[in-house]
Amino acid sequence: MTTLEQQRRASGARMESSRRASGAALESSRRASGAAIEAERRGADIAEDMQRIGAPERQPRRLTFVPPAGGVPATTGRGSYTPPASGTGGGIASPLTEKTATVDGKTVPDREYWPSGLKSSDGLFVLPAIKTLNLTDANGAAVKIQLANPEGAA
Repeated sequence: MTTLEQQRRASGARMESSRRASGAALESSRRASGAAIEAERRGADIAEDMQRIGAPERQPRRLTFVPPAGGVPATTGRGSYTPPASGTGGGIASPLTEKTATVDGKTVPDREYWPSGLKSSDGLFVLPAIKTLNLTDANGAAVKIQLANPEGAA
């Protein structure tokens, strides 16, 4: 039979080993939580979390196979040339000269103005706004330039 002293020593040894085991478990828990806190501060898991939340990765699509086509056989082209009719347009001949009109015995440029005019940004002034500008090109043909209303649609 074991003596009382031996029982106390055995009990003390069991308590010591139990305390050492619980101390080791607490130490490893503290180390793990410290590593987790450090990883959280560095944002290591944020990228993974964002990828999990976001749309799934797109799978790359492969291009469809197109069989190679053979060359086009050579042929002789054929066409008929018709010269442009004389006297028809071809653009405006430079230089353009503004036409003039006589109003009340004075020679003035041949222009039409928008009745509302162009208002200054502060609204204090109304400047004349050209509606139609009548010109003559170098060939003597009439050229009419129509400008938009600065106030919008008339």
